Amino acid sequence: MTIPNKETEFADLHNHLYGSIRAELLWEMGRTNPSPRWEIFLHPYETLYGKRIDSSSFFETYRDPEAFRKLYLFNHKGPFSEFQAKFNLIIALSKFDPEEIRFIAERITADQFSEGVTYGEYRIMYAPNESDVNVTAKTVAACEGFARAESELSGRARSRLVVSLHRDGGFYREYEFLKGLMEKDSLVRKYLVGLDFCYIEEGFPPKEKKEFFETVGKDNVAQRSSALTVLYHVGESFRDKGLASACRWVLESAEWGAHRLGHAIALGLDPEAYRGETIREDGSERKDTLEFLLERWEEISRFGEIPAKERISAELDSIRHKSAIEIPMTETSLSEIRTLQNYCMDRISKTSSVIESCPSSNEYIGMVRDLSHHPLTRFAQNELKLTISTDDPGIFGTDIRAEYEKAKNLGLSEDLLEKIRKDSFRYTSEILSGREIPDSLTDQK
Repeated sequence: MTIPNKETEFADLHNHLYGSIRAELLWEMGRTNPSPRWEIFLHPYETLYGKRIDSSSFFETYRDPEAFRKLYLFNHKGPFSEFQAKFNLIIALSKFDPEEIRFIAERITADQFSEGVTYGEYRIMYAPNESDVNVTAKTVAACEGFARAESELSGRARSRLVVSLHRDGGFYREYEFLKGLMEKDSLVRKYLVGLDFCYIEEGFPPKEKKEFFETVGKDNVAQRSSALTVLYHVGESFRDKGLASACRWVLESAEWGAHRLGHAIALGLDPEAYRGETIREDGSERKDTLEFLLERWEEISRFGEIPAKERISAELDSIRHKSAIEIPMTETSLSEIRTLQNYCMDRISKTSSVIESCPSSNEYIGMVRDLSHHPLTRFAQNELKLTISTDDPGIFGTDIRAEYEKAKNLGLSEDLLEKIRKDSFRYTSEILSGREIPDSLTDQK
């Protein structure tokens, strides 16, 4: 595959609708918005970047799109909190009303089609206190925008909607409401294809969602025409735990039924990146990981060095009453983490879960200091089911071809990249949930 070829078609399966807004468009949106929500952006940005911005003279300071672009883009290595502080500028400058959502859905579909994306899944997240009336209006508006774009492009591009639920909220209620909306509205039933969990990952272990995954799976079998995938951001941001615990989270998400795993950086990141550091972890997380190691000791030990059962049991006894522990990253612990990662990758390869790898996003938010440590390299080596996506192409300043080019520069062969490109059309939410059966057209992409 020659990546720059403009005739090549791509499926972008991990993409946030408003994160796809280019700097020039957001600048125009902000200039015409009579009531920007500055409070969402100003304080977090000043706290994390140490720069105070005067909202009263904002568009004098950033009087042209290029100056604005330098403020807007997130193209450095930094924790999720720094990324969110930049993303807050989108929230502040947008109205996020049905009219705007309809326009953005139509515009982003057309823009990304011009970049080679003929199938895209776009995620949208509502405020926790959003009324049912507003959720309905905004969901319908997004679907209408996708339908308009599809019509204008004569069916050459398809966009689908994924709604992001709140990890800490009433996600069962959100799910039931959306399913009810699908029953009432045929347009929503057609375009809404998945559920996502994103935003802050720390503090919300996947074990809290296990029953929910099972519920969605049973409903998908019972009502195939409105089946939805569960897409789960996991192993992307793990500043509260060690690499071993974060890796366990990724495996648990796959084994419990998540259809696609967002980022999964902890699964493939080379532990060498942590050599010499000391990781601080919540005591309950370490306890869960040690119990996991004991329970699966025989299986895991086939993949390399792990602590003896006696040592694991002794550590469990020693931390039972500790709220936090420190884990030094020694040669031994790095080797043990690599063993656990290899085991988890092997297990995930035997599930139906697909990893959504976003090379630029993973490099920046995952703070991959050395690109030889990038998780995508090990995903490829372990023959995991993969897609390559853009995540937030507007704020990262990227597009789908650039992400494939980055994957190529990481060492993935052109044959493998072509396989990933074709496979992505088979990993759409409609197919993974059972709503749609792959056909010969899918195979010809």
